[in-house]
Amino acid sequence: MRRILDSGFVIQRRRACVRSLGSATSGRHDLSYLASSFPESRIRNPESGQTGFAFITAIFLLVVMAAFAGFAVNFTMGAQATTAVAVQGVRAHATAQAGVQWATFTLLDPQNTLGPADSPRNCFAAPTTLALPAEFAAFTVRVDCSRFPAWSAVPNYHEEGVQRVAQYVVTVTASSGSPGGIDYVERQIEGRIEVCKDPSAPAPSYACR
Repeated sequence: MRRILDSGFVIQRRRACVRSLGSATSGRHDLSYLASSFPESRIRNPESGQTGFAFITAIFLLVVMAAFAGFAVNFTMGAQATTAVAVQGVRAHATAQAGVQWATFTLLDPQNTLGPADSPRNCFAAPTTLALPAEFAAFTVRVDCSRFPAWSAVPNYHEEGVQRVAQYVVTVTASSGSPGGIDYVERQIEGRIEVCKDPSAPAPSYACR
């Protein structure tokens, strides 16, 4: 009798276990209550965050590349402008040297066609603007002259024996462009010239020996 009761008790326990398992199994399949616990607004898509970060990165790269491109353009234009100004500076210096040579020849007057035959001549009209060839048409050359002693002095030369001597200070300014402009260049050369005449020397130069 005890065995029968015991076995019956075991059977009842087994049935209870089976029932509990059945209810748990049915609960697993019924997941409708989970959907109500997690609304769609709380569910995040990880790909949306990655897309936003990539967009910000792209904007940053575009800004950096635009700034670099602007710097490169400005640097290139500045280098070209600097080179152009340097070339014009060399031309201005050469033009100023040409002005000094012109003034020297004019004051020496080797053929005595521009002033007294036996004494140093007066300064040319100052300032004098030189006419330049077409290659240097962009430049303006101004030549200034000062004479020592002055032409109005008496005598208007220094005497060294029978020789007559005068000194000249020539200032030549060559420029191109508008003052204050980015393309403006100017070069100035100052020269000192001494002219000697000997009235006892052979004509027509009366050059000192």
